[in-house]
Amino acid sequence: MRYYFLLILCLACAFSHAQNKSVTVKKIRTEGLKKTKERIVLRQLDFRVGDSLVVEEFPDVFERNQRYLLNTRLFLKAEINVGEWAQDSVEIVIDLKENWYLYPIPFVEYADRNFNAWWVEQNRALNRLNIGAILYHENFTGNADPLQVEVQFGYEQEFEVEYTRPFIGEKQQFGTSFGVQYARRRETPYATIRDSLYFHRSDDEYTLQQFNARCSLLFQPDLFQKQTLALGFYQYKIADSITILNPDFLLHGKTQQNYLSLFYQYEIDKRNFRTYATDGWQLLAWVQKDGLGVLGDVNNFFVDVAFANYHPFDEKWSLEMLSRLHKSFIRKNSPYYQLRRAIGYEENYVRGYEYYVIDGQDFGYLKNSLRYSIFDGEIDATRFIPVNRMKAMPLKVYSKAHLDIGYVIDPFDESTSELANGWLVGFGAGIDFVLYHNFVFQLEYSFNHLLENGVYLHFNLGF
Repeated sequence: MRYYFLLILCLACAFSHAQNKSVTVKKIRTEGLKKTKERIVLRQLDFRVGDSLVVEEFPDVFERNQRYLLNTRLFLKAEINVGEWAQDSVEIVIDLKENWYLYPIPFVEYADRNFNAWWVEQNRALNRLNIGAILYHENFTGNADPLQVEVQFGYEQEFEVEYTRPFIGEKQQFGTSFGVQYARRRETPYATIRDSLYFHRSDDEYTLQQFNARCSLLFQPDLFQKQTLALGFYQYKIADSITILNPDFLLHGKTQQNYLSLFYQYEIDKRNFRTYATDGWQLLAWVQKDGLGVLGDVNNFFVDVAFANYHPFDEKWSLEMLSRLHKSFIRKNSPYYQLRRAIGYEENYVRGYEYYVIDGQDFGYLKNSLRYSIFDGEIDATRFIPVNRMKAMPLKVYSKAHLDIGYVIDPFDESTSELANGWLVGFGAGIDFVLYHNFVFQLEYSFNHLLENGVYLHFNLGF
């Protein structure tokens, strides 16, 4: 019996030694690529040909790198396995299922700042809808380079082109992007009074026309860091009637304004899934200088810091904490329309206050969500989606409870705000749907400190 025990002990030691053994990656082979260049896939990995990997760490390494590949939004599935294995070297096989990249999307959308404002404040007015189409290609040349072309008619007319080439050069650390936008509208919000937008409409002329062009230089030294340096040109033209209603709309009663803007942003992203994270964190910090002394119409400088933290308690429960601080350092020459916006626009909202616009030069908020995973899997979408590549729909469903706080500093004497310079508190519950790893739909029921309540819809289509 003693000899059998020694034999088992020796075998166990040999197996343990084999598991702790390091092997060299002799080759990385990709399968399933039709559009995406292989170098884009290899760039997303944290190991290279020639690196040494510990055998017992294979499961963790493979799972981690599968997440990196899914976070590119280029793939529906990514599986990493071992191929040929010699004594001290191994082949890594990456099996990929590419996403559907081209989205020609006709749309009918509301012209207001969010869905809830259009549904309630504007009584679902059909004349406030925009009709148009977006041609969005997430992988235009196979280099993870998105191209977006948008044409819009109706309440607002708009044309926009934006293209990004994120990885250029042998080391694929630098990139570039550019965009051009032109828009015009007959009805324009000319002031915020008691935390509501006031509009002026003219059937005889366009009350606001805007044009901007921007170009950016990108630097991404690794998988987690990204730096952006951008230069933009902005031009606004307004009707005389807007100037009469609000002389500070473009400052000093002007009907046209031109300025250059310089922007720098630093990002570090350690989230497990970038569209809807449950673990990790993200830091964004940026500075922007509007008015570079060339055109002279604007002089504005501000700093923003946004931090997101995600803490998992187990496989089902997780906590999301989103925060942002915005600080303006120049208190004069700030046009009303584009440079005094605080809470109530786009992603800058406190839940429960979706019907309000709170203008100011400084603001901050903290948004907390305790989330529970109800479903995480795939459903058969054959009956609804004719595209073969999208018939198996990855779907995640989460229930949640949320608590938000925010604060806006409005230093202007002419302010009529009843919510600025005081704490905002919103709380409630909701349900989130995540489709194809990219699209998020949120249905929420929220209260605010005024004891108002309502059902609100938010969504992120990833474009």
